[in-house]
This record gives sequence, structure tokens and C-alpha cells, in this order.
Amino acid sequence: MSLPSKEDARLCASVIKEVVEARALKGDHQAIATLTLTVAKLYNKGIRERDALLAEAIRIAEMPAISSNRA
Repeated sequence: MSLPSKEDARLCASVIKEVVEARALKGDHQAIATLTLTVAKLYNKGIRERDALLAEAIRIAEMPAISSNRA
């Protein structure tokens, strides 16, 4: 298993950061961890364009499983 390049890691990190800000998840460590895993899985499935990755991550973050974890 190879690690992603720095550019790929930055892409995923920027998407995670933007979703955290958009969904007001700051401080909800469990939701952020779930989101991080989700973005990694989406990336590994081949969603590599920023806009597509962001849109899919936001769509998934709106689902009750992640949203209900917020305090």
C-alpha cells in the first residue's frame, strides 16, 4: 500500500476542512473522524476532482449518521 502524494493529501485535507466549517462540526471529533474516513474512501474509489469530492462529502455529511453526532 502506498501513501498518497502531498498534493493528494492536501486535497483531502482541504475538503475535510471545508466540510467541517460548512456543517459546523468543529469540536465534534467523532464526526470529523468519520468524515475523514469518508473522504479517504471516496478518494480511493476514484473521486479525485476537488469539486466532485467536496460535493459528495457534503452530501454524505448531511446524512443523519454524521449529523446526529453533533452536540
